[in-house]
Amino acid sequence: MLRFKVFRIIHIVMMGIITIPISIFMAAGAIGENFVDAYFVDPGFLVFILIWLVGAVLSFTKKGAKFGLIISALPPILFLGIITYTVISGFFI
Repeated sequence: MLRFKVFRIIHIVMMGIITIPISIFMAAGAIGENFVDAYFVDPGFLVFILIWLVGAVLSFTKKGAKFGLIISALPPILFLGIITYTVISGFFI
């Protein structure tokens, strides 16, 4: 049981290291220029931090541990899918 708890902590920290910086980068407008005075040009990307946080909280409950680990891994999987799609489609343009 202790191994699973350590695995959960490592999983949550690693997914957070991936999710939080990429979400803030994308919400701030990514590489594009910011012509408005708001820091977050597209705050919809901050929802991914909320999804990761819900998964992190659920992973420390008894009934939702595995479900929480899956939910907390969804934002990084989506980001990797988007990056892979843009790289592959960039080669064919």
